[in-house]
Amino acid sequence: MIVIEHRHADGEACGDIGARRTATVDLAQPLGERAVLEVQQGLPVALTVNG
Repeated sequence: MIVIEHRHADGEACGDIGARRTATVDLAQPLGERAVLEVQQGLPVALTVNG
């Protein structure tokens, strides 16, 4: 699964720059030891496991 960033069509910066964002994802299988990476820079994303 890839989460895609959308930008304003008029080129204006979003007023929420730097704001925390969350996404909830139901996985077919647990991640196990695999990392979730941010696509542009390839850096790990902090995760919270529910359940």
